[in-house]
Amino acid sequence: MDNTYKNIRNRLLPVSFFVPFTFYFIFFVTGGLVVYFLIYHWFIQGIAINEGTSFGDILRLLLKVGAWFAGAMLVLALLSVIISFSFFLVKKRRGAVLFSIEATGKVKTVHGNQQQSIRIKIHPLLKPLMGFIKLRLKYDEEHYSKKFALAERGQGKVISTTFEGDYTWDLPEIKEYNVQRLIVYFEDFFQFFSFTVGLPVSNRFYTPPTLENAKNFAISPRKTEDTETRIEELKKVEGEYINYKNFESNDDVRRIVWKIYARNKELVVRMPEILDPYASEAYLYASFYNQVGGNDSGTVNIYFLNYYKTILWAVYQKLTEQGFDIRYIQDQQISSSPFINEKKAVEYAISTSKWQTDKDIKAYVNMKDASVVVITSLTDAEQVEQLMAASTGTTFFVLVRLSKSLQRSYLVGLIQWLFIQQEKNDLAKYRANWQLSLIRPKITQNEKKLEALLAKHDKTIVI
Repeated sequence: MDNTYKNIRNRLLPVSFFVPFTFYFIFFVTGGLVVYFLIYHWFIQGIAINEGTSFGDILRLLLKVGAWFAGAMLVLALLSVIISFSFFLVKKRRGAVLFSIEATGKVKTVHGNQQQSIRIKIHPLLKPLMGFIKLRLKYDEEHYSKKFALAERGQGKVISTTFEGDYTWDLPEIKEYNVQRLIVYFEDFFQFFSFTVGLPVSNRFYTPPTLENAKNFAISPRKTEDTETRIEELKKVEGEYINYKNFESNDDVRRIVWKIYARNKELVVRMPEILDPYASEAYLYASFYNQVGGNDSGTVNIYFLNYYKTILWAVYQKLTEQGFDIRYIQDQQISSSPFINEKKAVEYAISTSKWQTDKDIKAYVNMKDASVVVITSLTDAEQVEQLMAASTGTTFFVLVRLSKSLQRSYLVGLIQWLFIQQEKNDLAKYRANWQLSLIRPKITQNEKKLEALLAKHDKTIVI
Protein backbone atom coordinates (compact mmCIF):
# COMPACT_ATOMS: atom_id res chain seq x y z
CA MET A 1 0.00 0.00 0.00
CA ASP A 2 2.80 2.39 0.92
CA ASN A 3 4.71 1.61 -2.28
CA THR A 4 1.58 2.17 -4.39
CA TYR A 5 0.94 5.52 -2.75
CA LYS A 6 4.58 6.49 -3.21
CA ASN A 7 4.52 5.56 -6.91
CA ILE A 8 1.34 7.53 -7.54
CA ARG A 9 2.74 10.52 -5.67
CA ASN A 10 6.01 10.41 -7.60
CA ARG A 11 4.11 10.45 -10.89
CA LEU A 12 1.65 13.21 -9.98
CA LEU A 13 4.13 15.47 -8.20
CA PRO A 14 6.12 16.52 -11.32
CA VAL A 15 2.84 17.20 -13.19
CA SER A 16 1.66 19.57 -10.44
CA PHE A 17 4.76 21.73 -10.93
CA PHE A 18 3.50 22.87 -14.36
CA VAL A 19 0.07 24.24 -13.35
CA PRO A 20 0.09 27.83 -14.80
CA PHE A 21 -1.65 29.51 -11.86
CA THR A 22 -1.36 29.42 -8.10
CA PHE A 23 -3.75 29.06 -5.20
CA TYR A 24 -3.55 32.84 -4.71
CA PHE A 25 -5.18 33.31 -8.11
CA ILE A 26 -7.98 30.87 -7.26
CA PHE A 27 -8.65 32.61 -3.94
CA PHE A 28 -8.56 36.03 -5.60
CA VAL A 29 -10.99 35.14 -8.39
CA THR A 30 -13.35 33.30 -6.05
CA GLY A 31 -13.29 36.10 -3.49
CA GLY A 32 -13.71 38.80 -6.16
CA LEU A 33 -16.73 37.11 -7.73
CA VAL A 34 -18.34 36.56 -4.35
CA VAL A 35 -17.83 40.18 -3.32
CA TYR A 36 -19.02 41.52 -6.69
CA PHE A 37 -22.26 39.55 -6.75
CA LEU A 38 -22.95 40.16 -3.09
CA ILE A 39 -22.63 43.89 -3.52
CA TYR A 40 -24.44 44.00 -6.84
CA HIS A 41 -27.35 41.69 -6.10
CA TRP A 42 -27.68 41.96 -2.35
CA PHE A 43 -26.87 45.62 -1.83
CA ILE A 44 -27.95 47.32 -5.04
CA GLN A 45 -30.91 45.22 -6.12
CA GLY A 46 -31.81 44.15 -2.59
CA ILE A 47 -32.59 47.67 -1.51
CA ALA A 48 -34.00 48.56 -4.96
CA ILE A 49 -31.62 51.37 -5.89
CA ASN A 50 -32.92 52.86 -9.11
CA GLU A 51 -30.58 53.40 -11.99
CA GLY A 52 -31.69 57.00 -12.37
CA THR A 53 -30.48 58.04 -8.90
CA SER A 54 -27.03 59.56 -8.48
CA PHE A 55 -26.10 57.19 -5.64
CA GLY A 56 -26.96 54.12 -7.68
CA ASP A 57 -25.08 55.38 -10.73
CA ILE A 58 -21.95 56.21 -8.69
CA LEU A 59 -22.00 52.83 -6.95
CA ARG A 60 -22.37 50.98 -10.25
CA LEU A 61 -19.59 53.08 -11.75
CA LEU A 62 -17.27 52.26 -8.83
CA LEU A 63 -17.98 48.56 -9.28
CA LYS A 64 -17.16 48.76 -12.98
CA VAL A 65 -13.99 50.78 -12.36
CA GLY A 66 -12.86 48.30 -9.72
CA ALA A 67 -13.55 45.35 -12.02
CA TRP A 68 -11.73 46.97 -14.96
CA PHE A 69 -8.79 47.95 -12.75
CA ALA A 70 -8.49 44.43 -11.35
CA GLY A 71 -8.73 43.01 -14.87
CA ALA A 72 -6.05 45.40 -16.17
CA MET A 73 -3.69 44.47 -13.34
CA LEU A 74 -4.22 40.79 -14.05
CA VAL A 75 -3.51 41.31 -17.74
CA LEU A 76 -0.36 43.31 -16.94
CA ALA A 77 0.83 40.60 -14.56
CA LEU A 78 0.08 37.90 -17.12
CA LEU A 79 1.89 39.75 -19.93
CA SER A 80 5.02 40.28 -17.80
CA VAL A 81 5.19 36.54 -17.07
CA ILE A 82 4.53 35.57 -20.70
CA ILE A 83 7.34 37.84 -21.98
CA SER A 84 9.91 36.43 -19.54
CA PHE A 85 8.70 32.88 -20.10
CA SER A 86 8.89 33.22 -23.90
CA PHE A 87 12.38 34.79 -23.74
CA PHE A 88 13.70 31.88 -21.68
CA LEU A 89 11.92 29.31 -23.85
CA VAL A 90 13.58 30.66 -27.00
CA LYS A 91 17.02 30.63 -25.36
CA LYS A 92 16.43 27.07 -24.16
CA ARG A 93 15.54 25.83 -27.65
CA ARG A 94 18.71 27.44 -28.98
CA GLY A 95 20.76 25.71 -26.28
CA ALA A 96 22.04 29.05 -24.98
CA VAL A 97 21.09 28.61 -21.32
CA LEU A 98 24.00 28.23 -18.90
CA PHE A 99 23.49 26.81 -15.41
CA SER A 100 25.92 26.23 -12.56
CA ILE A 101 25.55 25.14 -8.95
CA GLU A 102 28.15 24.76 -6.23
CA ALA A 103 28.33 24.48 -2.46
CA THR A 104 29.68 27.58 -0.73
CA GLY A 105 31.08 25.61 2.22
CA LYS A 106 28.87 27.48 4.69
CA VAL A 107 27.12 24.93 6.86
CA LYS A 108 24.92 25.47 9.88
CA THR A 109 22.72 23.26 12.02
CA VAL A 110 19.25 24.49 12.98
CA HIS A 111 17.23 22.38 15.44
CA GLY A 112 19.32 19.33 14.59
CA ASN A 113 18.87 19.77 10.83
CA GLN A 114 21.94 20.39 8.71
CA GLN A 115 21.63 23.26 6.24
CA GLN A 116 24.04 23.73 3.36
CA SER A 117 24.49 26.99 1.50
CA ILE A 118 24.62 26.61 -2.29
CA ARG A 119 25.23 29.16 -5.03
CA ILE A 120 23.24 29.04 -8.28
CA LYS A 121 23.79 30.98 -11.48
CA ILE A 122 21.58 31.00 -14.60
CA HIS A 123 22.12 32.94 -17.83
CA PRO A 124 20.33 34.30 -19.81
CA LEU A 125 17.08 34.83 -17.95
CA LEU A 126 14.72 37.81 -17.88
CA LYS A 127 12.88 38.50 -14.65
CA PRO A 128 9.16 39.44 -14.88
CA LEU A 129 8.30 43.07 -14.15
CA MET A 130 8.43 43.38 -10.35
CA GLY A 131 7.91 39.62 -10.33
CA PHE A 132 9.78 36.60 -9.06
CA ILE A 133 11.99 33.81 -10.30
CA LYS A 134 11.75 30.62 -8.27
CA LEU A 135 13.51 27.33 -8.71
CA ARG A 136 13.20 23.65 -7.93
CA LEU A 137 15.87 20.98 -8.37
CA LYS A 138 15.55 17.31 -9.14
CA TYR A 139 18.51 15.43 -7.72
CA ASP A 140 19.70 11.85 -7.23
CA GLU A 141 17.17 10.53 -9.78
CA GLU A 142 14.06 10.66 -7.58
CA HIS A 143 14.24 13.56 -5.12
CA TYR A 144 12.90 17.09 -5.55
CA SER A 145 13.88 20.13 -3.55
CA LYS A 146 11.36 22.59 -2.21
CA LYS A 147 10.34 25.48 -4.40
CA PHE A 148 12.68 28.30 -3.41
CA ALA A 149 13.76 31.81 -4.26
CA LEU A 150 17.40 32.83 -4.23
CA ALA A 151 18.92 35.49 -2.02
CA GLU A 152 20.06 37.47 -5.03
CA ARG A 153 23.49 38.96 -5.36
CA GLY A 154 23.61 42.57 -6.49
CA GLN A 155 24.18 42.96 -10.22
CA GLY A 156 24.38 46.76 -10.32
CA LYS A 157 22.15 46.86 -13.44
CA VAL A 158 18.56 47.97 -14.02
CA ILE A 159 17.92 45.05 -16.37
CA SER A 160 20.10 41.98 -16.06
CA THR A 161 19.83 38.64 -17.83
CA THR A 162 22.01 36.88 -15.24
CA PHE A 163 20.19 35.40 -12.27
CA GLU A 164 22.58 34.56 -9.44
CA GLY A 165 22.18 34.05 -5.72
CA ASP A 166 22.49 31.81 -2.68
CA TYR A 167 20.08 29.35 -1.13
CA THR A 168 20.21 27.59 2.23
CA TRP A 169 19.17 24.02 1.54
CA ASP A 170 18.26 21.35 4.07
CA LEU A 171 20.50 18.52 2.88
CA PRO A 172 20.69 15.64 5.36
CA GLU A 173 23.87 13.97 4.08
CA ILE A 174 27.50 14.88 3.60
CA LYS A 175 28.02 13.50 0.13
CA GLU A 176 28.03 14.32 -3.57
CA TYR A 177 24.66 15.27 -5.04
CA ASN A 178 23.82 14.80 -8.71
CA VAL A 179 21.37 17.38 -10.11
CA GLN A 180 19.51 16.10 -13.20
CA ARG A 181 16.83 18.72 -13.78
CA LEU A 182 16.21 22.39 -13.11
CA ILE A 183 12.63 23.67 -12.90
CA VAL A 184 12.27 27.45 -13.34
CA TYR A 185 9.10 29.28 -12.23
CA PHE A 186 8.21 32.69 -13.71
CA GLU A 187 5.78 34.43 -11.34
CA ASP A 188 4.16 37.87 -11.45
CA PHE A 189 4.23 40.46 -8.67
CA PHE A 190 0.93 39.14 -7.25
CA GLN A 191 2.14 35.53 -7.55
CA PHE A 192 -1.11 34.68 -9.33
CA PHE A 193 0.48 33.13 -12.44
CA SER A 194 3.34 30.65 -12.48
CA PHE A 195 4.70 29.58 -15.86
CA THR A 196 7.18 26.73 -15.60
CA VAL A 197 10.06 25.53 -17.72
CA GLY A 198 11.93 22.27 -17.11
CA LEU A 199 15.57 22.28 -18.06
CA PRO A 200 17.64 19.06 -18.19
CA VAL A 201 21.02 19.66 -16.57
CA SER A 202 23.95 17.55 -15.51
CA ASN A 203 25.65 19.06 -12.53
CA ARG A 204 27.33 17.69 -9.45
CA PHE A 205 28.27 19.32 -6.19
CA TYR A 206 29.30 17.94 -2.82
CA THR A 207 28.54 19.10 0.68
CA PRO A 208 31.74 19.33 2.76
CA PRO A 209 31.95 18.27 6.42
CA THR A 210 31.87 21.01 9.03
CA LEU A 211 34.93 21.72 11.14
CA GLU A 212 34.28 20.38 14.63
CA ASN A 213 36.67 20.48 17.55
CA ALA A 214 38.80 17.37 17.85
CA LYS A 215 41.09 16.50 20.70
CA ASN A 216 44.38 18.33 20.56
CA PHE A 217 46.98 15.66 20.00
CA ALA A 218 50.37 15.45 18.32
CA ILE A 219 51.83 12.74 16.14
CA SER A 220 55.38 11.74 15.33
CA PRO A 221 55.22 10.41 11.77
CA ARG A 222 57.99 8.67 9.97
CA LYS A 223 60.00 11.09 7.91
CA THR A 224 60.35 10.70 4.19
CA GLU A 225 63.65 9.55 2.77
CA ASP A 226 64.21 12.82 0.90
CA THR A 227 63.73 15.87 3.13
CA GLU A 228 63.91 18.65 0.61
CA THR A 229 60.83 20.75 1.37
CA ARG A 230 61.49 23.27 4.12
CA ILE A 231 58.73 24.63 6.32
CA GLU A 232 58.48 28.09 7.88
CA GLU A 233 57.92 26.91 11.46
CA LEU A 234 60.05 24.24 13.10
CA LYS A 235 58.10 21.22 14.27
CA LYS A 236 58.79 18.83 17.10
CA VAL A 237 59.39 15.19 16.29
CA GLU A 238 59.97 12.18 18.50
CA GLY A 239 61.50 13.14 21.78
CA GLU A 240 60.83 13.86 25.41
CA TYR A 241 57.86 12.09 27.06
CA ILE A 242 57.60 9.91 23.95
CA ASN A 243 60.64 7.64 23.66
CA TYR A 244 63.33 6.42 26.07
CA LYS A 245 66.70 4.77 25.62
CA ASN A 246 69.27 3.09 27.84
CA PHE A 247 71.67 5.40 29.65
CA GLU A 248 75.05 5.86 28.01
CA SER A 249 78.22 7.50 29.30
CA ASN A 250 77.77 10.66 27.24
CA ASP A 251 74.11 11.20 28.22
CA ASP A 252 72.99 14.03 30.50
CA VAL A 253 72.33 12.60 33.96
CA ARG A 254 69.53 15.11 34.41
CA ARG A 255 67.48 13.14 31.87
CA ILE A 256 67.59 9.90 33.88
CA VAL A 257 64.09 8.68 34.71
CA TRP A 258 64.46 7.81 38.38
CA LYS A 259 60.94 6.38 38.66
CA ILE A 260 61.86 3.65 36.20
CA TYR A 261 65.14 3.04 38.04
CA ALA A 262 63.31 2.69 41.37
CA ARG A 263 60.90 0.20 39.80
CA ASN A 264 63.21 -2.14 37.84
CA LYS A 265 66.74 -0.85 38.55
CA GLU A 266 67.33 0.18 34.93
CA LEU A 267 68.94 3.45 33.96
CA VAL A 268 67.05 5.03 31.07
CA VAL A 269 66.96 8.60 29.82
CA ARG A 270 64.37 10.58 27.94
CA MET A 271 65.22 11.33 24.34
CA PRO A 272 65.30 15.09 23.75
CA GLU A 273 62.94 16.73 21.30
CA ILE A 274 64.29 17.52 17.86
CA LEU A 275 63.34 20.60 15.86
CA ASP A 276 63.13 19.53 12.25
CA PRO A 277 63.11 22.28 9.57
CA TYR A 278 61.88 19.90 6.87
CA ALA A 279 58.38 18.77 6.05
CA SER A 280 57.67 15.13 6.78
CA GLU A 281 54.99 12.95 5.29
CA ALA A 282 52.41 11.45 7.60
CA TYR A 283 50.18 8.70 6.20
CA LEU A 284 46.60 8.91 7.40
CA TYR A 285 44.44 5.80 7.08
CA ALA A 286 40.72 6.21 7.79
CA SER A 287 38.62 3.08 7.50
CA PHE A 288 34.99 3.14 6.35
CA TYR A 289 34.72 -0.64 6.68
CA ASN A 290 31.49 -1.81 8.30
CA GLN A 291 31.66 -5.33 9.64
CA VAL A 292 28.81 -4.92 12.15
CA GLY A 293 26.02 -4.37 9.62
CA GLY A 294 22.99 -2.13 9.80
CA ASN A 295 23.15 -1.01 6.16
CA ASP A 296 19.38 -0.51 6.13
CA SER A 297 19.47 1.85 9.11
CA GLY A 298 19.13 5.57 8.43
CA THR A 299 20.95 6.31 11.67
CA VAL A 300 23.99 4.29 10.57
CA ASN A 301 23.98 5.29 6.90
CA ILE A 302 23.25 8.98 7.37
CA TYR A 303 23.77 10.29 10.88
CA PHE A 304 26.72 8.12 11.96
CA LEU A 305 28.36 8.52 8.56
CA ASN A 306 28.00 12.31 8.74
CA TYR A 307 29.42 12.33 12.26
CA TYR A 308 32.41 10.19 11.26
CA LYS A 309 33.18 12.39 8.26
CA THR A 310 33.02 15.49 10.43
CA ILE A 311 35.41 14.07 13.04
CA LEU A 312 37.73 12.69 10.36
CA TRP A 313 37.95 16.10 8.67
CA ALA A 314 38.73 17.71 12.05
CA VAL A 315 41.50 15.14 12.65
CA TYR A 316 42.96 15.87 9.23
CA GLN A 317 42.91 19.61 9.95
CA LYS A 318 44.65 19.08 13.29
CA LEU A 319 47.40 17.09 11.65
CA THR A 320 48.02 19.63 8.90
CA GLU A 321 48.33 22.39 11.52
CA GLN A 322 51.41 20.63 12.90
CA GLY A 323 53.37 21.24 9.69
CA PHE A 324 53.35 17.70 8.32
CA ASP A 325 52.57 16.81 4.75
CA ILE A 326 49.56 14.55 5.24
CA ARG A 327 48.96 11.73 2.79
CA TYR A 328 45.34 10.61 3.02
CA ILE A 329 44.93 7.00 1.87
CA GLN A 330 41.43 6.06 0.68
CA ASP A 331 39.89 2.66 1.26
CA GLN A 332 37.49 2.92 -1.70
CA GLN A 333 37.52 4.12 -5.28
CA ILE A 334 36.41 7.73 -5.65
CA SER A 335 35.94 9.39 -9.03
CA SER A 336 38.90 11.69 -9.50
CA SER A 337 38.32 15.39 -10.24
CA PRO A 338 40.74 18.28 -10.63
CA PHE A 339 41.22 20.29 -7.44
CA ILE A 340 43.13 23.45 -6.70
CA ASN A 341 45.12 21.78 -3.93
CA GLU A 342 45.57 18.56 -1.98
CA LYS A 343 43.38 19.78 0.87
CA LYS A 344 40.36 20.15 -1.43
CA ALA A 345 41.00 16.69 -2.85
CA VAL A 346 40.98 15.19 0.65
CA GLU A 347 37.83 17.11 1.54
CA TYR A 348 36.11 15.68 -1.53
CA ALA A 349 37.35 12.14 -0.81
CA ILE A 350 36.04 12.26 2.76
CA SER A 351 32.72 13.83 1.76
CA THR A 352 31.95 11.24 -0.93
CA SER A 353 33.06 8.11 0.94
CA LYS A 354 30.51 5.55 2.13
CA TRP A 355 30.43 2.60 4.48
CA GLN A 356 31.89 -0.32 2.57
CA THR A 357 32.29 -4.06 3.05
CA ASP A 358 34.83 -4.83 0.32
CA LYS A 359 38.12 -3.93 2.00
CA ASP A 360 38.59 -4.67 5.68
CA ILE A 361 41.06 -2.78 7.82
CA LYS A 362 43.69 -5.53 7.73
CA ALA A 363 43.83 -5.44 3.93
CA TYR A 364 43.63 -1.66 3.87
CA VAL A 365 46.23 -0.41 6.37
CA ASN A 366 49.92 -0.73 5.58
CA MET A 367 51.60 -0.70 8.98
CA LYS A 368 55.00 -0.02 7.42
CA ASP A 369 54.12 3.59 6.69
CA ALA A 370 50.94 4.23 8.74
CA SER A 371 51.24 7.28 10.99
CA VAL A 372 47.58 7.62 12.04
CA VAL A 373 44.86 5.00 11.73
CA VAL A 374 41.27 6.16 12.31
CA ILE A 375 38.67 3.50 13.10
CA THR A 376 35.01 3.52 14.11
CA SER A 377 32.62 1.50 16.22
CA LEU A 378 31.88 -0.58 13.11
CA THR A 379 35.47 -1.80 12.69
CA ASP A 380 36.39 -5.42 13.43
CA ALA A 381 38.02 -5.47 16.89
CA GLU A 382 40.02 -8.62 16.20
CA GLN A 383 41.68 -7.12 13.14
CA VAL A 384 42.46 -3.93 15.04
CA GLU A 385 44.15 -6.01 17.71
CA GLN A 386 46.29 -7.70 15.05
CA LEU A 387 47.32 -4.35 13.59
CA MET A 388 48.23 -2.96 16.99
CA ALA A 389 50.32 -6.04 17.71
CA ALA A 390 52.19 -5.50 14.44
CA SER A 391 52.74 -1.81 15.17
CA THR A 392 56.24 -0.62 16.08
CA GLY A 393 54.84 1.86 18.58
CA THR A 394 54.97 4.91 16.30
CA THR A 395 51.43 4.66 14.91
CA PHE A 396 48.51 6.53 16.47
CA PHE A 397 45.15 4.75 16.60
CA VAL A 398 42.08 7.00 16.80
CA LEU A 399 38.71 5.51 17.69
CA VAL A 400 35.58 7.47 16.77
CA ARG A 401 32.74 6.31 19.00
CA LEU A 402 29.64 6.67 16.84
CA SER A 403 27.16 6.14 19.65
CA LYS A 404 28.60 9.15 21.46
CA SER A 405 27.03 11.44 18.86
CA LEU A 406 23.55 10.46 20.11
CA GLN A 407 24.24 10.20 23.83
CA ARG A 408 22.17 12.19 26.29
CA SER A 409 20.71 11.79 29.74
CA TYR A 410 17.85 9.30 29.65
CA LEU A 411 16.20 11.06 32.61
CA VAL A 412 16.30 14.42 30.85
CA GLY A 413 15.03 12.80 27.67
CA LEU A 414 12.12 11.16 29.52
CA ILE A 415 11.12 14.42 31.22
CA GLN A 416 11.23 16.31 27.92
CA TRP A 417 9.18 13.62 26.21
CA LEU A 418 6.52 13.71 28.95
CA PHE A 419 6.17 17.44 29.60
CA ILE A 420 7.72 19.40 26.74
CA GLN A 421 6.51 19.46 23.17
CA GLN A 422 9.67 18.99 21.16
CA GLU A 423 10.15 20.55 17.73
CA LYS A 424 10.55 17.85 15.12
CA ASN A 425 14.06 17.59 13.75
CA ASP A 426 16.39 15.06 12.21
CA LEU A 427 18.41 14.59 15.38
CA ALA A 428 15.35 13.56 17.40
CA LYS A 429 14.32 11.16 14.62
CA TYR A 430 17.76 9.50 14.49
CA ARG A 431 17.96 9.30 18.27
CA ALA A 432 14.55 7.60 18.50
CA ASN A 433 15.46 5.15 15.73
CA TRP A 434 18.75 4.38 17.46
CA GLN A 435 17.03 3.51 20.72
CA LEU A 436 14.75 1.05 18.92
CA SER A 437 17.38 -0.31 16.55
CA LEU A 438 18.09 -4.03 16.65
CA ILE A 439 21.70 -3.39 15.64
CA ARG A 440 22.40 -1.06 18.60
CA PRO A 441 23.51 -3.78 21.10
CA LYS A 442 25.93 -5.22 18.56
CA ILE A 443 27.49 -1.84 17.78
CA THR A 444 27.81 -0.77 21.41
CA GLN A 445 29.32 -4.14 22.37
CA ASN A 446 31.91 -3.87 19.59
CA GLU A 447 32.60 -0.31 20.66
CA LYS A 448 33.39 -1.40 24.21
CA LYS A 449 35.79 -4.06 22.89
CA LEU A 450 37.64 -1.44 20.87
CA GLU A 451 37.82 0.96 23.83
CA ALA A 452 39.24 -1.75 26.07
CA LEU A 453 41.75 -2.68 23.39
CA LEU A 454 42.95 0.89 22.87
CA ALA A 455 43.23 1.42 26.62
CA LYS A 456 46.12 -1.11 26.70
CA HIS A 457 48.28 1.00 24.38
CA ASP A 458 49.90 4.40 24.72
CA LYS A 459 49.42 6.06 21.35
CA THR A 460 45.67 5.83 21.17
CA ILE A 461 42.90 8.40 21.30
CA VAL A 462 39.16 7.85 21.78
CA ILE A 463 36.89 10.60 20.45
